[in-house]
Amino acid sequence: MSTVREVERKFEAGADYHLPELVGVAGAAAAAGPRRSDLDATYFDTADLRLAAAGITLRRRTGGEDAGWHAKLPVAPGVRDEVRRPLGEERKTVPAELAGLVRSYTLDAPLVEVARIVTRRDEWTLTAADGATIALIADDHVTAVPASGKPATWRELEVEAEDLSAVDAVGAALGAQPSSSASKLARTLGKKARKTSRPALPAHPTAGEVALDYLGRHVDQLRAHDTGVRLDVADSVHQFRVTCRSLRSALRAFRSLFEADRVARLREELRWLGQGMSPARDAEVLSEHLRGEVAALPVEVVMGGVAARFTAEFARVEADARGAALSTLDSARYRDFLDDALGFLAAPPTTGKAGRPAAQELRKAVRKAADRLAASVAAADATTDPAERDLALHQARKDAKKARYTAEAVEPVFGKQLKDWRKAGKGVQTALGVHQDAVVARTALRELGPRVHGEGASAFTYGVLWAREDARAHAAEADFAQAWERLRRVERPKWLR
Repeated sequence: MSTVREVERKFEAGADYHLPELVGVAGAAAAAGPRRSDLDATYFDTADLRLAAAGITLRRRTGGEDAGWHAKLPVAPGVRDEVRRPLGEERKTVPAELAGLVRSYTLDAPLVEVARIVTRRDEWTLTAADGATIALIADDHVTAVPASGKPATWRELEVEAEDLSAVDAVGAALGAQPSSSASKLARTLGKKARKTSRPALPAHPTAGEVALDYLGRHVDQLRAHDTGVRLDVADSVHQFRVTCRSLRSALRAFRSLFEADRVARLREELRWLGQGMSPARDAEVLSEHLRGEVAALPVEVVMGGVAARFTAEFARVEADARGAALSTLDSARYRDFLDDALGFLAAPPTTGKAGRPAAQELRKAVRKAADRLAASVAAADATTDPAERDLALHQARKDAKKARYTAEAVEPVFGKQLKDWRKAGKGVQTALGVHQDAVVARTALRELGPRVHGEGASAFTYGVLWAREDARAHAAEADFAQAWERLRRVERPKWLR
């Protein structure tokens, strides 16, 4: 499969609309076209249109230069990633790769035909004087037939460019108004295919409203990162894990607002899910760091083919870790977790405390998170054994993350009051993160060095790298001490002192 970023908008074009002279539109020096193509697309979704509700389209299209199976994933308004797969033997059944890509939305519900859209397209390319493409303009005559409902015909313009400002400039120059529908499928299916959006919080929300808003937005993020992991998008595993941790911390912070057993079950599943992604992320971070460290060493201290050894070593580790991550996403347990999380949001199992004013009720969660962090730091300071101190600092890092996530969760209520405290807390987390990364790298080098030596190769460079990681760990401890002092002194609301 391949992925293409699309930046485009639809514009209204009535039956009597005439395209203006295209040379000069948005500074175009030339306009090539029209190129005629006949496009025939069959769209697939669940019977209750779960993909449409998420702004996703899945289709099989013939005709045109990009004939094939397409999954369009929303990135931002007017911006989508189109994942393409060549046409195969499948006609009525969505290919497994694409079905898996949207599994976090379908939850394995059958994908069925929901519409057929036939388009007669005339397309032009606008280019600048230097030959660079300014925009693509498509004049589409559309015939749409929903699986249930009446057929419809219309005409529209589609403008695609590098950014939305260019798209809008071209649309304005064409004298066209933006369409009220984001896609042909949305227009075909009407209100029942409308993308869902979360309502804004009221001016004075209850504790439950703040909690559910945060949890809902992060479940949405988790599902979006799921597709990124499957497509092997850079940093997607990391963002998936961060979202798992954010949700787990929020559920802990908000646990008094909901039934205890439901919260406990979701938190346990999030812990399992994060662990399933951990090897992939840990291997990614360690591999990238150590390769960079080798590249930064003076050439005279790099011995024994260490760079090639790292490449071979981590290629196996990363492949195994990615396989494990994908197995986690494809498991029935993960599907059941998503089903449970969505059910939790749809019918919240609230307690009486959820109805209390957020400005009063949610202070407790922030205080508890701050107290846990302070206790972890005190425990680390009381530890003299190096190995035990590393573990204690790692716990302090986890508690710093929890405190930060808790502050993020209550931002709609205490955003300004906690801004400086949260920023200083991030500094603590960052310093402890560097320390933990150095500890992990030190351990890996301590294991690799003797193994290489036992195979008869030089282990000198591994010792050099170990010393650098040891120095990095000690420097990070010093940075942490300064960051902690800043956090202790930062201005904060009286109720958090």
